[in-house]
Amino acid sequence: MRLLVLYARSRGLLGAFALMLASAIGVRALDNPDDKILLLALAMGVAAVSAGLSSPDAQLDRTGSLPWPLWRGTHVVLGAAVVFGLITAAGSWDAGIILRDAAGLVGLTGLGAPFLGNQLAWTLPVVWVAVCVVAGPTDNDVLTWLVQSPESTGALLTAAALGLTGLAVYAIRGPRHT
Repeated sequence: MRLLVLYARSRGLLGAFALMLASAIGVRALDNPDDKILLLALAMGVAAVSAGLSSPDAQLDRTGSLPWPLWRGTHVVLGAAVVFGLITAAGSWDAGIILRDAAGLVGLTGLGAPFLGNQLAWTLPVVWVAVCVVAGPTDNDVLTWLVQSPESTGALLTAAALGLTGLAVYAIRGPRHT
């Protein structure tokens, strides 16, 4: 149990959870939130997840005798699950869309961490959300997968590919250390 507490403290998971919870409560406080608010709440949750993808002491992480790919993969999966759970509880949206979007956005964060570092890993999902909010649903299911209908196979495959690729790349490679 002490190992889990130390891991949570080193990654700032309590603060990240507090931010996710605050965004979910803020969404719940709105009378009739639309889909753009859902995407904003998801982006806030994913940004909170990205803050804990690296510890403050990279040297300690490299010398630790933990199976880091397993820990990093679990961190990403649990981050997506917490974002999904909080946003699902906060709104009246389709749970399938929330799961698809949360998995894809956390996967984008996982892709960003090895290349940009955890400080900027949030930029990929936030920029993608901004593009989808501005563009809205189009015929291109791959680029605007976040705002497609739940029946869109292309959006589901894109989100799954981003989620699995981000999970694998982050779990194997880890965050970029400066």
